[in-house]
Amino acid sequence: MVRHSSRFLFLRPLLLCVILWAGAGLAGAGLAGAGLAGAQRVVAQLPDPAVSLTMTGDLHALTRAGELWNLAGTPVRLAAGLSTDAPLTSCAGQVAATQRDGQLWWGQRRAAGNLSVSAGTLCTPSGELLAISRAGEALLISRAGTVSRRMPVAALPDTRPHLADLNGDGRPWVVLLTRPTTRYAHGVLGDAVEAAGLVALDPVSLAVRATLTLPAPLVFEDWEARPLRAAGRDVLAVVRASPQGGGALTVVGLQGGTLRVLAAGPDFGRGGRWLAPMTDGADLYAVHTPHLGGALHRYALTGTRLTATPVTGSPLVSNHRLGERLVTGGVWQGGVWLGTQEQTRTLGPDGLTLPAAPSSAVLASARGAFLGTQDGRVWQLPDRRAP
Repeated sequence: MVRHSSRFLFLRPLLLCVILWAGAGLAGAGLAGAGLAGAQRVVAQLPDPAVSLTMTGDLHALTRAGELWNLAGTPVRLAAGLSTDAPLTSCAGQVAATQRDGQLWWGQRRAAGNLSVSAGTLCTPSGELLAISRAGEALLISRAGTVSRRMPVAALPDTRPHLADLNGDGRPWVVLLTRPTTRYAHGVLGDAVEAAGLVALDPVSLAVRATLTLPAPLVFEDWEARPLRAAGRDVLAVVRASPQGGGALTVVGLQGGTLRVLAAGPDFGRGGRWLAPMTDGADLYAVHTPHLGGALHRYALTGTRLTATPVTGSPLVSNHRLGERLVTGGVWQGGVWLGTQEQTRTLGPDGLTLPAAPSSAVLASARGAFLGTQDGRVWQLPDRRAP
């Protein structure tokens, strides 16, 4: 039995909830949060909203028009014709993106082709890039832009690979969702294709280290298995769904050399209901039914029990729009959590206010936290990390 650390069991509480109004009166008014003037700044004004951000030596943004911009000083457009479903990645000091024709754009040049236009990429510890092919293969792409290794794993077309130290030995594996299936036709993430499996790969050889396959009619109604640190090793948080219960947050881990579901949280008792998880790698939250108002819950893992507790005083929030692959929230650098719905909403110590709704997920980096908004601006958020 896997034991879990107290840091994971007793999740840090979120701070007070404040509803933010994104009306026309705020659109040109700049910052509206009391006591926050000058605490956050506009990094850039882009012609279109940023949908993905990444940091190399400079901050980069992918816009809704499929353009890549360098935001160091005056914004400079670097590329166009990029897929907006595939997020940006920083690897070997360069930005990686996927073009609409499935070709990789890495280091300001075109590289390997036939990639999934909606899957994420991952920078491996060796500085190679892991990508997903249209055929569902895991590919290792060298810095020269050529495919050095490939492994057929039947990857989910829009999976987001992660590195996870499942063994606790400091040597992480690549984890990603696999076995596409249409047996749960909900379509909350843009299509009716979900995952029936999960695989862990060696990041150097791409050898399969462990797998998990769900029995029908269960699916992983998700696009990523999120690493969480627990008792000196990583476990994975991923949404599992069924026609009878809808979505439920589950924790998957390595047990006896095999990937297993270690714990499952409560489901909704009916199909067609979903939750959107968020984690900083230690604490775990989820918005229940983000498309029907949305209630923020904090999760705690005790043995084989995963319990969900509503965050007291939280207003109805949303961090996901029906049919989109983007979750706009889930960063605790600075105690800031951002979600988007008809109105802009936030959780934060000072009631952080922005004049427009978020358009990207929050990027947390050593240089701060950054966020794109629907008016085309990119913001640096105030640093609220504990001393």
